[in-house]
Amino acid sequence: MADFKNQLMEFIMNWRLTIIAGTATILLSGNTFAVKPLDKELPFYGEFSGHLIGFNNDIDAITARCSPPVGQVAWAIASFEGWGDVTHLGWTHVYAEHCSYRPEFGPPVGEYGEGTLRLTADNGDLLTGTYTDGTTNPQFDPIFYFMDYFTFDNGGDGRFNIALGEGVELGSLDVSSGAFTLEMTGVISYSKK
Repeated sequence: MADFKNQLMEFIMNWRLTIIAGTATILLSGNTFAVKPLDKELPFYGEFSGHLIGFNNDIDAITARCSPPVGQVAWAIASFEGWGDVTHLGWTHVYAEHCSYRPEFGPPVGEYGEGTLRLTADNGDLLTGTYTDGTTNPQFDPIFYFMDYFTFDNGGDGRFNIALGEGVELGSLDVSSGAFTLEMTGVISYSKK
């Protein structure tokens, strides 16, 4: 049991170091956006907990929604919802949905993409975005750890109608209960009311 805990802690620390390095690269890149609604980028951070809504494996829905990478096929559309505290939004509801991929001839390997997300603040302001290049690590079954990259690109309404930003998402999914956690770290630029 001690070896498992040590492996788990090492795995989590490595993911966190990867997130920190990626976030530092984003923050220090200098020219993160081609056009900025404001001349000021602000740190963006949010923590959510919630649940897996389900996997939609309807072939018509998958075909209409998903364009998997070469050599892979989409096997489901996964959807999640959760709640948490987010900078610039306060208490927030998140709805996320993405295409889950697997090799053309084989079982799923934990890759996903073409994700969309909707963050709805308590006051009704909406921030929308996308996420890509998702990977999961099922090493600690039934807990799967995941990581992907998000982008805000002029999506939303209220003060976020011209929001731009990007960052990294890191989280976990307990496949036995459907519970998930999500941490978003990055930058945002938006118009204030």
